[in-house]
Amino acid sequence: MTYPDFLKLWRDADADDIEVSTSGSTGAPKRILLPKRLMRMSAWRTIRHFGLDASSALHSCISPDYIGGKMMAVRAEECGAKLTFEPPSNTPELSIGPNERLDLVAVVPSQMWHILQLPQAARCRFLIGGSPIPPSLRQAIVAKGLDCHESYGMTETASHIALRRIASGESLFYPLPGVEVSLSDRETLTIRQGEDEPEIVTNDLASIHADGGFEILGRADNVIISGGLKIIPEDVERRVLPLLQPYGVDAVMLTSIPDAKWGESTVLIVELPARENATSLPIPSADTIIGLCRKVLRRHEVPKAVELTSTLPRTPNGKLKRH
Repeated sequence: MTYPDFLKLWRDADADDIEVSTSGSTGAPKRILLPKRLMRMSAWRTIRHFGLDASSALHSCISPDYIGGKMMAVRAEECGAKLTFEPPSNTPELSIGPNERLDLVAVVPSQMWHILQLPQAARCRFLIGGSPIPPSLRQAIVAKGLDCHESYGMTETASHIALRRIASGESLFYPLPGVEVSLSDRETLTIRQGEDEPEIVTNDLASIHADGGFEILGRADNVIISGGLKIIPEDVERRVLPLLQPYGVDAVMLTSIPDAKWGESTVLIVELPARENATSLPIPSADTIIGLCRKVLRRHEVPKAVELTSTLPRTPNGKLKRH
């Protein structure tokens, strides 16, 4: 799909819904119908949050095949802003004049490595979504002082319902006005986007703080039970990854294999660095990695084995593919 194709569908007065595809991060992607009403509501939350209007310039580096790309077009349509876009690639051009700026640019984390090198990035505000941001990239963004915002949401919520500024010490997502979050009986995040909208119970295990911010711990359907104890893979990965950063590691994945004694035995898969870095140390042995894990993990969370791989499986928009 192209942006003109999508805008033709969006402007069709006879169509009340838009067909979209889910990300497929936990299984095969599926097609669902999103009401235009819900998409407009989402668009206006973002428009108001960033103060966008008819004088604003929006730019998309992602495909309109995904909800993030579609919603950039909807935001521009709703507030009358200028929309530009470029073919998706890991080397976005961000072509703007020397005195121009982009008020909102939609990107995925993998594109930000190239964007960090562009001088015009300082004149842009970035909306980053699609997959988690590696710690090393987060640190590089903070060091550059770029205006970047990480999103939390899903296809079913018509893009993000919460944002967090990428800044030193910032770890919580904050719901946009009009969005209410709570926890289900399973301690997964529950989202309501308005009094008349149905409640969406997600599979994301979460913790909600007193100030209304929340953090995502992992997905309920990814939980590993080893020796009768619950392990949240994403939570383990977040705590282990900073210890492996000195070795140039940007991604790890905790998985499991059947085990007669434990039920499930955990395995930490470490993705080898894709880029050469003169400051990185040689990848340590499996025993050394397990030793590092013991520094930050509870006893039952420490992986029983470590594997190295050149590439972890991912969905087209960059999320780890666990199943």
